Amino acid sequence: MADLSWAAADERAREARQAGLQAKKDEQPANTTKSYSAKQREWRKWCQTPRAGPDGTLYTWPDGELVTPDKLAAWLKEDILLRRTKATKQRSDKAKAKAKAAVTPAQEDALLKAQILAEGLGEPLAEAIRILCEDQEDYVPPATVSQEEDGILLTRSTVDAYVAAVMELWRVQVAHGSKNTDNPRGAAVHGFLEQRGRQRARNDRESYQDRGMDGIQAGYSTTEWLAIQTHLLNTINITPQNLRTRLDLLLGHYYLLRGENRRKMELADLSLLDYPLSEGTTLCSCLVVLLRDGKLNKTARKEFMGSLRHRDPLLCTQGALAQLLFWRWHIAGEPAPNFRRRQDWYRIKVLVGQDREQELSYSVQLQETWRVFGAVGLTTAKKTHLPRKAGAQDAEIHGTSLTQISQAGRWNQSVLCLAYLTHLPREFMRIVAGFSKTPGDYFLARAVYEPPTALQSQLWPWIEEWEARFEARARRCQWAQGGLDEDDLAGDGFLKLMRRLRIVLLQDLAVLQPRFPSLPFYAYAPFSSNEWAQYAHTVQAGVADATEPPSLLLQRAMPELCSLVENTRAALMHNGQRLAGQLASNQQELTTQLLSQLATQQQQLNQQQQLLDTLLQRRLPITITNITGFLGGPDTNTGPDTSIGPDTSTSPDTGTSPNTGPASQPMQSPAGSQPSGLPHPPCVTSLTKVHTVKDVWREWKEGYAGQPAIQELEGQWGNRWRVGNKIKTQFCRRKVIWDTLLASIAKGSSEEEAVSKLEQQRNGHSINWLVDRLRHRRRNK
Repeated sequence: MADLSWAAADERAREARQAGLQAKKDEQPANTTKSYSAKQREWRKWCQTPRAGPDGTLYTWPDGELVTPDKLAAWLKEDILLRRTKATKQRSDKAKAKAKAAVTPAQEDALLKAQILAEGLGEPLAEAIRILCEDQEDYVPPATVSQEEDGILLTRSTVDAYVAAVMELWRVQVAHGSKNTDNPRGAAVHGFLEQRGRQRARNDRESYQDRGMDGIQAGYSTTEWLAIQTHLLNTINITPQNLRTRLDLLLGHYYLLRGENRRKMELADLSLLDYPLSEGTTLCSCLVVLLRDGKLNKTARKEFMGSLRHRDPLLCTQGALAQLLFWRWHIAGEPAPNFRRRQDWYRIKVLVGQDREQELSYSVQLQETWRVFGAVGLTTAKKTHLPRKAGAQDAEIHGTSLTQISQAGRWNQSVLCLAYLTHLPREFMRIVAGFSKTPGDYFLARAVYEPPTALQSQLWPWIEEWEARFEARARRCQWAQGGLDEDDLAGDGFLKLMRRLRIVLLQDLAVLQPRFPSLPFYAYAPFSSNEWAQYAHTVQAGVADATEPPSLLLQRAMPELCSLVENTRAALMHNGQRLAGQLASNQQELTTQLLSQLATQQQQLNQQQQLLDTLLQRRLPITITNITGFLGGPDTNTGPDTSIGPDTSTSPDTGTSPNTGPASQPMQSPAGSQPSGLPHPPCVTSLTKVHTVKDVWREWKEGYAGQPAIQELEGQWGNRWRVGNKIKTQFCRRKVIWDTLLASIAKGSSEEEAVSKLEQQRNGHSINWLVDRLRHRRRNK
């Protein structure tokens, strides 16, 4: 019973694994599924083909098409790594039939795709194959199995594509119960891939392949980029699809979008985001695109990218979108979108072909890009993918950080950006729009002039009608009541975008009219009216004479000043903090010295109090003179002797005064005390800072900066006036100079000569330097 339960559980787990693999396969891109299927058929055919053994007998693989590490390595060695791509040339019917018999289904698909492209471009088949190899990473060129040395070896990425197809087959086999769980992509496969990479590098070097195709110069310069846009606008009358191609290239350059993302983009993916006034003095709006599909987004997560209005209307993505929509809905006769139901307009593409709900084919996109690049003389290997690469390089050249470029190109995603933020790299968008990365620098001279309402109302007049219905829907009104049957936030956002694109179209075409007077737009209303002529003249004159706000001019013209002010502010703050720390340290040291002096004085007072208590206990006479002399007060013994003690009248017994005995003599000062009548030592906490030898000598002889002369202090108080470590240290260092001067004077020099001689020895150095020099000289004697 337990075995049956375990078997049932194992079967359920296997079924779930098979369902998961099938779900992953169902969600694969169509091209990937088609490519994998063809390569897996080649694998099965190779496994079933008999081969000769060492003894000459024929045999086949006993395990059939089961994928193992050894069989995958053998397939690469015996088949895939021997294939070479050859240039197509005229061959005989017999050779064609032989080659056709050897062509696999995958090669047939690749060859058919190349033939269609060659016919559209008018180029040889070999050139079409080369273009597809360079422009599409998943394209596998048609190859023939040959032992000859002519032809080009398959690239490592092509060989890896065959390995990936067989790996998918191995996962399916394991899910169906195969016991071969060893990963076939082992050390042998990795060795073959690395070897092929080195072989192709040597082959390219020996055959003198163009090394600039994948280098830094494999793109277009700023001049070439302007030439491309100029050519597209100048030839609109001949090829109206240039409006579509122009928008396609701008989306690739400024949004860093792959060609696949641009072809799949729909009107419902577009919206408008207004930034606050802190961006600049003019309104700053961002055209936002929602991306939920593509090669780098296989899980259909929401990604966003946007662009600001460019400083140059020739390079403005919003202006190019407005011009394309005006052509489609005003000139080409395409009906305006119907917002009644989502299914009525959600499938409308931005880049339309013959059917506006059908995705533009890759071949058409490549042919148009190829034609434009050829018209301006641009040579490049990549075509549809080139704007994404060139846009990233241009942003890096203008100072955009790698983080911002990665965020713009969706090369690095985080949960925060994907789930909560708008994920719009504002620094990147500012720089590629022609502004600096600093907020507040956004200013468009043409955006200052608001178009008249009469001109705006002539562009897409159905906007107001649908806006009324969306407002009614907000009040929960149905279609019959003038509203809508269902909410549609995307439709509401698209109408707001279209209202803004009215203004963008009028402002941009007003600036572009002198440069491109033959644009077909000017033959249609509202661009053919007198009101438009007046508005265009106002905008053109204003843009020609426009001056940016002084704050922006100062910020752009004097970035060094801004940096200097910031650096000065930082230096002042640092110095202020340092000085505050020094003051706090000095205050702490001074407080310590004062507390030490107070403790010393308190100790002396305690000793005096004890002496007074002893005298009183012995009932000895204490005169005012003795007390004041002991306390260091002024000498008061100038008048009659007034004693404190017993009665001074004549004794009745002896008739003599009690003061006639030895006890009546004046009280002597204790040992070590100062003479009677002299004050306490002055409170000197530190010596004054001096800069010359003359100041040092003046400090000794006369006193300096209001302090008493050091010579007098030493003669009267000895070392008792130096209280605290700081004053003692300063005195000892300063005494080196005093001793030197006194010794020179003792030898017969005058004070001026001694000071002058020592000043010459200082020779402009500091006093501390002189002290150290004298000490060193004294030690060496």
